[in-house]
This record gives sequence, C-alpha cells and structure tokens, in this order.
Amino acid sequence: MSGHADEVRELVARQLGRHDVGLDDRLIEDLGADSIDAVTLVAIVEETYGIRVDEERVSLLRTVRDLAEEAVRLQGGG
Repeated sequence: MSGHADEVRELVARQLGRHDVGLDDRLIEDLGADSIDAVTLVAIVEETYGIRVDEERVSLLRTVRDLAEEAVRLQGGG
C-alpha cells in the first residue's frame, strides 16, 4: 500500500494546504479539516483511483491511512 499511502498523503496535504501530513493524522482533529473538507477528500480519492466509497463508510475514514486503505480495498488490493 505504500504507493497509495504516499499519494493519498500528498493529496490530503495539497487539499488542506499543509506540509506536515502523516499517515496516522486524523483529518479533523489533527489536520483541521471540516466536514466539507472530508467529503471533498473522499471525492478526490474516488476520482484519482476510479473507485466509489459507500456513503456508510465515509464516516469511518478518519485518518489519512484510512483513506489510503479504502482506496486499496476498493481496487481489489486488500
């Protein structure tokens, strides 16, 4: 997953205007994202990887790592 993880980390950093994004950073609590940012990040990951995240799972994606793992899972890699 390391390739996806690094890519997702960079996507999150770019979207939130941060340079210090780690995989275990929580989107809201640590990185200061609001709910609109979180939904936007999911949409960016969906578009980047050609996947569709179920609405029920969005609230479970709390960290950068969660987003990356979801992308891998939905692409059949996990």
